[in-house]
Formats: sequence, C-alpha cells, structure tokens
Amino acid sequence: MDKKILAAIVVLLSIAWSACTSDHIKRAAYEAAYQKGCIDRVGTANCEPEHRSYEQYAQDRDQLIKPDGR
Repeated sequence: MDKKILAAIVVLLSIAWSACTSDHIKRAAYEAAYQKGCIDRVGTANCEPEHRSYEQYAQDRDQLIKPDGR
C-alpha cells in the first residue's frame, strides 16, 4: 500500500475515533503527525515508542506562546 494512502488512512481514523472535542482532535492530529513522520522516515508508524506525549507537547507549546505564564 502506498505510504501516502496509509498515512491518510491513519489521519482519518485517528480523527474519526476521537472527534468528540477540540482537545481530542488536537491529540489525534498530534499522534497522526507523529505516525506520518515515522512512516516517512523509517517506514513504520511507531518508530519512537517513547516519544513525548501530547500533554508534554502542549505544555512546551504553551510556554513558547506565553513564556511568562499569563
């Protein structure tokens, strides 16, 4: 199966499974982007099982956007 088609399927399934709230959609998009990056780099969807969680990513992102905590 073509890697682009597989990545699109992963993205759509991730969004469909967790499309209840905005946070779930963001989490699904984060995981789908991680999996697509893995597929592009090494050909498998889970190349770094210990990758940072969505919560860690969101914290880091929020600190970059609002460095003084406001």
